[in-house]
Amino acid sequence: MAAHARHRGERTSAEALARLRDGVLIAAFGVGLCLAGVPQAKAQAVSPPAGQKPLIAKWLDGEAQANFPKITYDGPPITLKYSSFVVAGTPLANLFIKSFKRLEEVSGGKLVVRPFWGSTLSNAQRGAFEAIGGGIADFGNCYTIFNPGGFSLHHGLAIPFIFSTSGASSTVAQELYVKYLKPEYEAKNVYLLRVATTRPNKILSKVPVVKLEDVKGKKIWTPGVLQAQFGEALGGIPTNVQTSELYSAFQSGVVDLATMHDAGSRLFKLMEIAKNRNDVNLWINPTEYCVNKASFDKLPPDLKALFYHWAQLWNQVDAQLYYDKEADEALADMNKRGIVSVTMPPEQLARWKAATQPVVDNWIKENEAKGAPAAKFIGDMKALADKYEKTPADEITQQLMDKPLPGIIVF
Repeated sequence: MAAHARHRGERTSAEALARLRDGVLIAAFGVGLCLAGVPQAKAQAVSPPAGQKPLIAKWLDGEAQANFPKITYDGPPITLKYSSFVVAGTPLANLFIKSFKRLEEVSGGKLVVRPFWGSTLSNAQRGAFEAIGGGIADFGNCYTIFNPGGFSLHHGLAIPFIFSTSGASSTVAQELYVKYLKPEYEAKNVYLLRVATTRPNKILSKVPVVKLEDVKGKKIWTPGVLQAQFGEALGGIPTNVQTSELYSAFQSGVVDLATMHDAGSRLFKLMEIAKNRNDVNLWINPTEYCVNKASFDKLPPDLKALFYHWAQLWNQVDAQLYYDKEADEALADMNKRGIVSVTMPPEQLARWKAATQPVVDNWIKENEAKGAPAAKFIGDMKALADKYEKTPADEITQQLMDKPLPGIIVF
């Protein structure tokens, strides 16, 4: 496979593409638990039928080929150090290892990733930009949510009640990055490599939370500045601890309401504590991955193009096979544990939206006063969300396999 990719590049077969276009791979996306007779607030993006392998999984397993560049570099292998706060052996880390092996394979062994898990190389949460920008690692986690200083429109990705799936929101985030967010991010002395987003955060609690009044006076975990404003607008007391400390904070009562996407509920073991889950679509968490500018710039042209293109498929591995697929599995796990999961009736959801809208309005006003096109940013985000929430996940994958989104890094 490596030799084939090196000399001829990767290509998805015309037959597979025809099947995709004929709609064989399209079906309704499953939804989470809800109260009897209460519809979901937003239709989920469509994906392959149950039991049918998603296209991104086929690519990850070497069964579908992307239109990668021909590799002509014949020098020694180049090793890139990867820094992450994720612990080794977790589902996310295992998916990433497969992705790194895929990169090594399609590069003919010329690009090799050496991962450092659990912040063992550097603090991959706070201080991550300094670590990657300073060359301690070549690429890794650089989350704006943990390092909010210097960012403006980027925080607008946290506007709630817009998205339902990670595959869609991750695609939207990358398009918005190219149009609006790139200058501020690159000012941190790094390039953005990719940005996936979690599914919208739900509310995990020990007592039922359905009505707006149920949030009042509760300590709600809000890991970002704008998120804290939303938590306060809902009547909660914003509380911020590092993700690694959230389990003990939730267990001890330092946090009453744990806002977390479903995949994270299992990753951080919050389902061991929670008794209730509110299926509200709060803010998404953008999970950005950056690369040291010098490390990227000095790559040979063919490996640079391959690394850039591969990263966008790695992004969909993260979005579809972890944040979406793992979320469904985690929800099934919570159901087995007896955690009561509810969806708010429409009239209650309307109250929650009304409570948070002043925060959105104020955020737009403040950013517009500084010359940032916040209203247009939100308008574009909603329009793109409407587009990609209706786009089959395999179609998103196919587009990226054919051609990566340009402009994330200019080279």
